[in-house]
Amino acid sequence: MSTIVTFYSYKGGVGRSMALANVAVLLARRGLRVLTVDWDLEAPGIENYFSSFRIEEERPGLLTMLMDVAKGGDVDYRHYLWSVHDSDSTLSLLSSGKTTDPLYSANLERFDWEAFFVGGGGNFLERLRNRWRESFDFILIDSRTGLSDSGGICTIQLPDVVVAMFTANHQSLYGARDVMRLAQEARQSLAHDRPQLSIIPVASRFGSDFQESRKWLDRTVEAMSEFYRDWLPAWSEARDVVDQLKIPHIDYFGYGEKLAVVEQGTTDPQGMGFAYEKIADLLASDLANAEVVFHLRQTRQKQKAATPRETTRRTEKAEGYEHDLYVSFDRSLFVDEWLRLFLDVLGQCTNLTVPRKLDVFQDYQVLQFESSFPETVARALSRSRLLLAVITPRYFSSPNAVAEWKTFEKREELLASRPSLILPVVFRGPGRNAPSWFRQRVFYDMRETTLGTFDKLPAILARDIEKLSLEIVRRLDLTPPFSADFPVVSPKDVDVESPPPVVAFGP
Repeated sequence: MSTIVTFYSYKGGVGRSMALANVAVLLARRGLRVLTVDWDLEAPGIENYFSSFRIEEERPGLLTMLMDVAKGGDVDYRHYLWSVHDSDSTLSLLSSGKTTDPLYSANLERFDWEAFFVGGGGNFLERLRNRWRESFDFILIDSRTGLSDSGGICTIQLPDVVVAMFTANHQSLYGARDVMRLAQEARQSLAHDRPQLSIIPVASRFGSDFQESRKWLDRTVEAMSEFYRDWLPAWSEARDVVDQLKIPHIDYFGYGEKLAVVEQGTTDPQGMGFAYEKIADLLASDLANAEVVFHLRQTRQKQKAATPRETTRRTEKAEGYEHDLYVSFDRSLFVDEWLRLFLDVLGQCTNLTVPRKLDVFQDYQVLQFESSFPETVARALSRSRLLLAVITPRYFSSPNAVAEWKTFEKREELLASRPSLILPVVFRGPGRNAPSWFRQRVFYDMRETTLGTFDKLPAILARDIEKLSLEIVRRLDLTPPFSADFPVVSPKDVDVESPPPVVAFGP
């Protein structure tokens, strides 16, 4: 077994390099052949985590190797490796080359990735990948953050597994999720055969505030569930794993480059080393032994939930639907924050009418690519019963939102559906840019929700939400049977209105 693992984060400051160094030491201490690669060429320095180890020789690093390839030289990667030793292990390190090249910054600025690939650099990387897999059990790559040419190498071309790290904020969490979706999709277009790219989401720098931590761990499950499903047992709960993979924030390890697995060990569930050990265990088992790694137990309750005959939603699943409501909105952070509160209140009202919690799909995105929907979103769109369209001034200038509306509009046309499958809810006036296909619809006016709080709703607004919940239940009862032929309209195929100016919104 040989596995190439990229440690990636959309934003910096998540402790990505620290996590890689700790996991590298843990794997090396098991007697495994480990190579660590510092591919974060713009902000390198992973060698600092091994400053207390014995280093046999500091050789030219990755950038020098890539420059030699670009010159057409006969390159052997072994001539650029460092050998790193402590009392318990040995590992190899391909540094960025910054410490050995006095002209590193200038050389990095001059390096042309496009020319590198035109000159056959892609084929070299493929050969390099194969040689690494022959020589090492694990190759751990520290990737640059965000979106970049070198980042694409690390997240698409080279790895078998990506450890996607993030902190408890929207850009970090959903940015990492969106890039991982892109990586999995791009992986399918590679000229070389590759198995599916596996993703291990890891929440990092979590504080000790119970309420906030719980909220963001729940949000992690919601955002990353599609990746956990690829390697967790079908009966298990992702929430059990998220808790154990969570890397806590510990002030002591925020100063300097220290290795928690060396100084603190791995047995304390509240320590950083505990989470690093779980990552190492999962990688060492080739993601095939999560049940043992995380001590998961299939309780009777879970067995019952996993049995199709016993589920409260067996009729819906038999029909092919997976969600009751697909929530369509303009994907801005502001809308997402108060929309969650509204949906919580709406769910409470609906639960008074139906004996189960409605399945609601809501997908906040940091990166929106207008050519097509991510596979997970497209599937949810085609397998949801109703569309809850949250109307704000920028809704009609969002290609994604308009495509979601048009998807259900086409379904209505296909089925000649009555009642409508679209429930428009106006939270902030759409203004003059509202298209005719919206103005022809009857909508629910919830503009007052922006003026009060959700824990002290005005009586009239509470009645409006209750009315909407009753209408949702009524329409769910009349939903037509599922069809695999339900169309999905792509964002690139819709016309959108020009975005309105950013002003204080009114009715």
